[in-house]
Amino acid sequence: MRTKLVLTFIALAYTLLVWRLYQLTLVEGEKYRQLSYKNYYRVVETPPIRGIIYDRNGTPVAYNQLRFNIGIDPHLKGEEFNQTINTILKVIPDLNRTQMVKEYKKWNSPYYHRPIVVVKYLTREQLYQIEPILTLNPHIHIETGYLRKYPFGEPLSNILGYVAEPNKKELQKNPVIALTHQVGKRGIEKYYDDLLQGKPGEKKEIVDARNKVLMSVLIEEPVSTPLKLTIDHRLQSFIYNLMKEKKYTGAVVVMKTNGEILALVTHPSYDNNLFVKGISYKNWVKLLHNLYHPLWNRPVMGLYPPGSTVKPSEVLIGLSLGAISPTQKIYCPYSIEVGHRRFRDWKLGGHGWTDAVKAIKESVDVYFYKLGLSLGIDKISREMKRLGWGVKTGIDIPGEQAGLMPTREWKEKRYHKPWLPGDTLNAVIGQGFVLATPLQVARNTALLASGKLPTPHLAMEIGDQKVEKPAKDVLTPREKKFLYYIRKGMYEVCQARHGTATSHITTPLALGCKTGTAQVTSIPQEVLNRQKEEELAYFHRSHAWITTYGPWKHPQVVVTVLVEHGGHGGSAGGPIVSQIYNWLLKHNYLKTNPDDFVKRPRR
Repeated sequence: MRTKLVLTFIALAYTLLVWRLYQLTLVEGEKYRQLSYKNYYRVVETPPIRGIIYDRNGTPVAYNQLRFNIGIDPHLKGEEFNQTINTILKVIPDLNRTQMVKEYKKWNSPYYHRPIVVVKYLTREQLYQIEPILTLNPHIHIETGYLRKYPFGEPLSNILGYVAEPNKKELQKNPVIALTHQVGKRGIEKYYDDLLQGKPGEKKEIVDARNKVLMSVLIEEPVSTPLKLTIDHRLQSFIYNLMKEKKYTGAVVVMKTNGEILALVTHPSYDNNLFVKGISYKNWVKLLHNLYHPLWNRPVMGLYPPGSTVKPSEVLIGLSLGAISPTQKIYCPYSIEVGHRRFRDWKLGGHGWTDAVKAIKESVDVYFYKLGLSLGIDKISREMKRLGWGVKTGIDIPGEQAGLMPTREWKEKRYHKPWLPGDTLNAVIGQGFVLATPLQVARNTALLASGKLPTPHLAMEIGDQKVEKPAKDVLTPREKKFLYYIRKGMYEVCQARHGTATSHITTPLALGCKTGTAQVTSIPQEVLNRQKEEELAYFHRSHAWITTYGPWKHPQVVVTVLVEHGGHGGSAGGPIVSQIYNWLLKHNYLKTNPDDFVKRPRR
């Protein structure tokens, strides 16, 4: 009996052993093989190289220069860590130890197994001198890195932006940033950051029990995506230097009528190369406290009273709604009185009998006062927004402002006051509460020139994919019929006797134009004789606008210029506009016929 019990026990134990062996080898064998495999083998992501940015002609405007970084093994403590840091400081004594330790702690965690970079952007020459000493320490690693370079500096900074070290929030946004240690902070670098970061590669690493890499094999290359812009860097620099020579503060937009931006200039600007390694406190304070705000991207972020640049759109609205007819003449004295207040024209003595074309050509304020009272602010605001005023353009760059086309409801909500007739009169001449960006003015000009409202864009090709932004068909058939009168008025602004820009445009190309003088300070009612703009203190002078398209008969390009405190649009912006069109002609951007050129009369 005892023998049977012993044999039964042995048989049972043997059965259990066989069953467990079956489980470990056949049922769960793969699981444990993988666990064992992971003890000495791992797949590690390799950082991609940030995508190169090109202008429309293939010239690199943002690229990467080869540099070398020094990394330290993670999870080091105490004396081992201190000795490693000291080794680096012995060969590069001008480094900041506190900053190196801070950077190490920022990345060090139980889940981080890559070397932590504490020194960046060493040149090949610098590395050759110190590499033999550094490689004696097994905890120090030398890695390939890249320094972002912007070869054209100030002229393109407002478009490109820059890259810099990421913050915690940015690290959570995209896991690739933890590999590249770079993130786009402004401009195109920020808007297309996910694309420019690229796709990580992968490599297999075999490690020992102490996590030391014994061998690595690349299994997938990282992928970089280039970006081609619509910008011509030559034109961008040419215009920037024009503004610089004239000491103008302002913005210039050069855009094809299909929305492709050829130049998007703000002056003054800043050198984006200052930010790549981390800008010094001294340079940052200098930029931040600059009275002319060089960090401000004026074409898309700057909000200004658009002045008389709104008038062609308002004539179109008045014609389409039947408030006026194309040939109807309205008597326009020097001023009209509304609500015990006198609203004056810019021309002493007034303009007399005025039709739609003359109203645009000579920018007749009283004509628009009467038109505004006839239409009312609700209709004006609704229709102007449809034509692109007071709404974002949708351009592919961060920070765009929507501008403002006010309504009764807006004023009551914002100021808790009712809308007054005088508010309407200010609005119809682009003053009062009305605000616009230079890009909005350019976009509206493209609508009047081409009949369609484009979406301005800076990306031309992403990788090998062409970017297309179809224009919107926002005009009614009735409005399209009336465009002839709008364009005729804009033609006469630049070419006809008494046109507000005629004596300031020198290009031989026939243009459609509209000037604007936007006051920044009010003129008291009792002042009858206004001071000349040049007699005013700089910051009391009006902003000067001129927005144009050309050639007039075959519109292809829009050029809009804003000169802050420039006085009159024609005199301040006309010479710049002329030089830009001459540049475009010289560089074959315009397809022209003989009838696209004119011999200009002089006033």
